[in-house]
Amino acid sequence: MWRLLQQSLEGTSHRRSATPCQDSCAGTATCPGQESFLVVACADGAGSAGLSQEGSALACRRFVEVACEALEREGPEVVRDPERIRGWYREVRRTLEEEATRREVPVRELACTLLTAVVGKHAAVFAQVGDGAIVVRQGEGYVPIFWPQVGEYANTTWFVTSPDLEQVLQVVCGEPVDEVALFTDGLQMLALHFASRSVHRPFFEPLFTALRGAAHPEDLVVPLRSFLDSPAVNERTDDDKTLVLAVREARAPAEGTP
Repeated sequence: MWRLLQQSLEGTSHRRSATPCQDSCAGTATCPGQESFLVVACADGAGSAGLSQEGSALACRRFVEVACEALEREGPEVVRDPERIRGWYREVRRTLEEEATRREVPVRELACTLLTAVVGKHAAVFAQVGDGAIVVRQGEGYVPIFWPQVGEYANTTWFVTSPDLEQVLQVVCGEPVDEVALFTDGLQMLALHFASRSVHRPFFEPLFTALRGAAHPEDLVVPLRSFLDSPAVNERTDDDKTLVLAVREARAPAEGTP
């Protein structure tokens, strides 16, 4: 099984302007058959979109729903097919288009990035459109699955609502991992070294250690919010911040096993 801790928090610039948090996250563990899967998503609503907070929340919820339904219906092998994951993203975009039609607004008003991970015992699949990053433990350190997508101009990126979604969406099927983090662009300057395109290990290691050691993951919600809203973080970023952390729990040895 998995331990999951996730939180979205408004940035200081949004607080000053009384703008709602435009980030969202969602996640769960599901067990199709005998295998436990982690399914997580995070999204950052476009600053120029009037309904970005609704768009990011809907995108995360819908991805988790679609992935869990597919795992339950078709089994673990579904994560080995990149085209199926692309189909899940197309379904998320259709859902946003339907919501835009219902609200009688252009779909760009619901624009958001979308980063996702589906991790089982034998396989994993990661996908991303937009900035932010997905980080996993590899050996004694951490590596990014993808590098944040940055547009032609500063502070621009791509969204799941983009007409060219098929061209900009990144998908990779890989080996299972025991630690995974997803975060939006509000944290990428703290969590990544852009000059070397590497992960800042001291940012993640204490967080994963705390999650593994906690009696209950929910006990860490308040400390995580305090960390995300701390002077050390707010001095580096005034944007909304989302952080999703998950660790695979070690299985207890069977009775009689040395």
